[in-house]
Amino acid sequence: MNETKNIIVGLELGSKTSQLCYYDRKEKEPISLSPKVGSNQYPFPTSLSKKPGEDVWHLGLEAEYFASQQGEIMIDDFFGILNQEEEVLVDGQLTEPYKVAGAYLKETMKLLGVSDLVRQVSALMITTEQLTQAMVHNLQRACEEIGFSRKRCFLQDFEESFFCYVLNQKAEYWSRKVAWFTFDRDQVSFAQLVIDQKTKPMIVRILRGKTIQLSEDPAERDLEFYQLIHESFGTDNYSSIYIVGEGFDKEWAVRSVPLLCKNRRHVFYGNNLFVKGACYGAREKVEERNLKNYLFSGQGLIKSNIGMEMAVQGSQAYYPIIEAGNNWYECIREFEIILDNTEELTFLVNPMEGKIRTRYSMKLPGLPKRPNKTTRLQIRVEYESASVCVITVTDMGFGEMFPASGQVWTEKVSW
Repeated sequence: MNETKNIIVGLELGSKTSQLCYYDRKEKEPISLSPKVGSNQYPFPTSLSKKPGEDVWHLGLEAEYFASQQGEIMIDDFFGILNQEEEVLVDGQLTEPYKVAGAYLKETMKLLGVSDLVRQVSALMITTEQLTQAMVHNLQRACEEIGFSRKRCFLQDFEESFFCYVLNQKAEYWSRKVAWFTFDRDQVSFAQLVIDQKTKPMIVRILRGKTIQLSEDPAERDLEFYQLIHESFGTDNYSSIYIVGEGFDKEWAVRSVPLLCKNRRHVFYGNNLFVKGACYGAREKVEERNLKNYLFSGQGLIKSNIGMEMAVQGSQAYYPIIEAGNNWYECIREFEIILDNTEELTFLVNPMEGKIRTRYSMKLPGLPKRPNKTTRLQIRVEYESASVCVITVTDMGFGEMFPASGQVWTEKVSW
């Protein structure tokens, strides 16, 4: 690679294979990196091995070699470990999953070939098919483990990476609807990217369509895919079509390819769309705001603004806590308040679609009896999914006169 500083990186993390790329400012696009110098084979196995008794790790094909030929310990189901909260047994010791993830990220980032990752990499976006609470926790902690703050490491799912990739292409490719076919061997699913140009910012959605099982017979397979295309498109106008995954081949798609290309539609097929979309997403976070006029309404989007009314410098004011339009795993807020003539908390919930604001009250049973304005509370608001918010309240007391009771109240809310 030809970058020396402020490197923007995209990492696609899959259950079987992963990919890495960086943004080339000269070419003005993401460039994929191969584990082998001079090779155009970019995906590598999502595998990790460890040398017994030493802090030495290997990645991908090297991991498979060292595990089979050099007696290293293969970390079975690394992707599954990312979804665990409990410690896992590695080299005879119980280890936090995020530490294993940290080792994986560290080895992966070595593919960049730079001497000081922390100083030279300005942003890393990790993309995967679906983000769970455990995976978010482990990947965020793993980034911290290798020296990156949360202001430089980001997460997004494949849908958002698809959005980032498509809208960074020529405008003619997404002036109308965009089709997305995902192949998984003998299964194919359809989705479409739609932009609502009447809203401000313009809302972009991924609408999921039909999934079918394909025959192994080439002629039958072609007919089934042809029918799926015809049924999914209907009379709608599409600017472009993207085909990803393993299972599509022009050799058998004799009837399907002409239908895909009908009406001069742009058709693209490849396996590096998501990793490049992650790279574009990272650049959007730390540098150019090319997509500032678009709001991606994905599965992980928080759709309500959360706040409280409180006295600020003697006057009643609205205090924002969570802003709608962000992904759930990015929404964490911690602050302190002093109670004033109340023993409960009231949150104001305002949906981003502009519906009526509602109030949600959280009781604090067992709250110590103290004079007014002598109870200080620490409030932490975070999400465990797009629909479930977790509120944690801790009694902090009020100086030496009213010491903290140590009481903690936790409530899960679906706004």
